[in-house]
Amino acid sequence: MAQIKLGELLIKANVLQEGQLKAALAEQAKWGGKLGEILVRMNLVSEDILVRALSKQLAIPAVNLDALKDIPKHVLNRVPVQTARDFALLPMQLRDDGKTLVVAIADPLNVRQLDELRAITKCRIVPNVAGRTAIARAMARFYDDVSELEDADTNFKVVDSHGRTVVRNMKEPAPAPAPAPAPTPMPMVPSRETPSVRGGGSPVELLRSVEEVQRKEVAALKAMVELLIEKGVFTRDEYLAKVKR
Repeated sequence: MAQIKLGELLIKANVLQEGQLKAALAEQAKWGGKLGEILVRMNLVSEDILVRALSKQLAIPAVNLDALKDIPKHVLNRVPVQTARDFALLPMQLRDDGKTLVVAIADPLNVRQLDELRAITKCRIVPNVAGRTAIARAMARFYDDVSELEDADTNFKVVDSHGRTVVRNMKEPAPAPAPAPAPTPMPMVPSRETPSVRGGGSPVELLRSVEEVQRKEVAALKAMVELLIEKGVFTRDEYLAKVKR
């Protein structure tokens, strides 16, 4: 029996319209990516609906990670933290005397990832489908005490346009603030400046100065976002979805 396409499945379930599917397919043709993630990013379907649709389409169980209460540490330690982040997966259970590993994964049909995971864990892999943001939330809960995750999250520093540290290694002690210099008395000389230029130049010069500061601050923010994506705190798709809301 031929596998029904995801878009057709969502339309038959009355959660997606033909026009919305065409818009998502056009986005996919232009930028690439998986149709399901594009639908979620465009706010056409929720991640929960997508997971249920994928479960039905692929005949793979779906898992509600928000309802998961506990995962034993020896199960979590079976998969390196960075691998779990890179593959958007969460190890949940060991079966058959440690020979079978059950995982929640956002892309259960990614053969390369499953083969690599099998080689790393020396286990047979049983995938369950889950959403990327649900997996990220679960990792934040269950990997909270893992030192490897702490190191990955905190071992960086970002400075603003003035060279001041705005995001730093959380294990590094913050430097003591420098004492403020004593104010220099201003001489009582009558000013010949007009109100328009007093205190820093003409309005045009002030505007250019403000624009330059804003440009540098935006550049620093972009650098911080790229670094957080590189460190695996969140994915580029998750960032773009949040910005488009």
